[in-house]
Amino acid sequence: MNIIQSEISLPINFVLKNTYKINKIISSSKLSIVYKGENTYTGKELIIKEFYPSEIALRDLDNITVINRLPSTKRKFEELKGNFLQEALILQQIVHKNIVKYVDDFQENGSFYIITKYFEGIPLNQYVKKYQLDNRNELNKSIFLPLIDALYYLHKKGILHRDIKPSNIMIDKKGRPQLLDFGSAIYYKTSTNHNVFTTAGFSPLEQYSDKTQQGVYTDIYSIAATLYYSLTDVVPMDAPQRVIEDSLKDIREYNKKVSSVMSKTIMWSLDVHAKKRCFSLKFLVMTILSENIINKIKY
Repeated sequence: MNIIQSEISLPINFVLKNTYKINKIISSSKLSIVYKGENTYTGKELIIKEFYPSEIALRDLDNITVINRLPSTKRKFEELKGNFLQEALILQQIVHKNIVKYVDDFQENGSFYIITKYFEGIPLNQYVKKYQLDNRNELNKSIFLPLIDALYYLHKKGILHRDIKPSNIMIDKKGRPQLLDFGSAIYYKTSTNHNVFTTAGFSPLEQYSDKTQQGVYTDIYSIAATLYYSLTDVVPMDAPQRVIEDSLKDIREYNKKVSSVMSKTIMWSLDVHAKKRCFSLKFLVMTILSENIINKIKY
């Protein structure tokens, strides 16, 4: 925990809704603060996510209540709070073993809170370091097939995650993945204007605009970028930088253990132009299953 986090966060041991006690600050972003906490009645560990748009908000004199900083940003404050509420509404609709489990949400202290089940594990970007590059193919079936199944489940419900990246994927002691953070998620079949949320290297070009159409192919880009990173230790070049001259290197230049078919499918899924990109998760599933068979025969 750094000093900035401790200054803007709720105090340790503070209790929300007479039920959820804050035990530790985990992280903060431009839109929220994430705490590790517990249910004071059951003792179960939980994740508490607090709406706190740091650029336009501050704590009131009680050091608890969240208020809008300036009259000129009131509309933006309420808009962002609405986005936070949508995250809660989306999480309420999701029940999947590889997706963070919703527990509760409520308004308090001028802010909004989302409570989810605590998941013991480490982020994918740390987990892959346990494996040499030559052995990373082992992760395709155990981690990426379950993640793709989770995405397929979301897409059937009309939901795009829009923030798939290694730091939003936790892996437990048994190597099982869980997809976190639905702060950027939308109902893509009904949503028109999209808030711009991007992560360099993992977000497709269409996410850099609030008006560009987004669809299944948007999440396909991000899961492919995550696969690319997991198999190479290299973050793909940021999408806007690839528009004029695309110099993204073939995955096999970093890892010869990856088959040509697997490499081509990942690179297809990373096409800058959405219309040219892989359009179905089934292609990734078939490729991973084929890769697994090829590796068994070879080794």
